[in-house]
Amino acid sequence: MATIDLEQMLTKVKNTQWALADVDWEAPGAELVTGNPELYAKLKPFMADLMWIEHVGARAFAAMAKVAPTDTLREMYSYFHAEEQRHANAEMALMKRWGMLDGDDDLPEPNINLRLVIEWLDTYADEMPFYVLGTVIPMLEIALGRGLLRDGVHRGRQAPEQAGDDDGLHGGPAPHPRHPHLFPAAQ
Repeated sequence: MATIDLEQMLTKVKNTQWALADVDWEAPGAELVTGNPELYAKLKPFMADLMWIEHVGARAFAAMAKVAPTDTLREMYSYFHAEEQRHANAEMALMKRWGMLDGDDDLPEPNINLRLVIEWLDTYADEMPFYVLGTVIPMLEIALGRGLLRDGVHRGRQAPEQAGDDDGLHGGPAPHPRHPHLFPAAQ
């Protein structure tokens, strides 16, 4: 049976952190979204769903960080919580960049399915045993993967060697950019 060196994995997690400040949000390319009404119409609800899926992942990892059986896992899940929240914040920044938000305080409403998941997690996550939470994460990653492919819109990342590493670590797919020209470049 294969074993995982959790200390080594935690070190990798710590070494692959990135910040929103690493992204040049004014880089050319926004017009490729804002100037394409068909893409814009598909991308706006997609990005809103994606942002909420990241929030759901963050909430699940926060609950796991509280009940993980070892200090190493608790710390790792704390990092995963922060990473998922950072992904959600990056998606909000892209939505703002592309004019998809009405103002600084505008927050898109989650669709009904996401709203149900959010309510379920808010109600039960903090009381769930670790093994139940451990099964929720892969299900959320599958939902995320399905959301990425809906309507033929793919999720690209401006720095997959940074931003994709964290997804691969917690069990989900590490997506590769399909449309890198839509996303701002790393500084």
